[in-house]
Amino acid sequence: MTDAQTPERGSCSTGTPHRRYPCNECPWKRETEPGQFTAERYELLRNTSEQIEVTSMEDIVSQPMFACHKSPEGDEEACAGWLAVEGHQHIGIRLAVATGRIPAQALRPGEGWPELFDTFEEMAERQGAVDG
Repeated sequence: MTDAQTPERGSCSTGTPHRRYPCNECPWKRETEPGQFTAERYELLRNTSEQIEVTSMEDIVSQPMFACHKSPEGDEEACAGWLAVEGHQHIGIRLAVATGRIPAQALRPGEGWPELFDTFEEMAERQGAVDG
């Protein structure tokens, strides 16, 4: 394991930085209390989980990934929960898996993982809700 890799963080040798396990406050975990982020923030993140029409390589590299909120700005890591639920639909992630930059097992929950939401829409609706 390199200095950048820990049990929670991973990347293949020249790979795409990503979390290996959902963090304590991961919005993809069903047990995480809602309201940590606004509904507006989830709306801004919606395009990380949408199928895009690819007409050029630029379309692939410009589609943003859902970064872990604990990763430092400018050194973002893909969220483990997002990868496990929505990663298989993201063209850039599929390309990263095909070229060995992300291991295929990152696209499904690992053994002993918490229960995750099934879709971005379900997660955003619940986590963007604020009681009151």
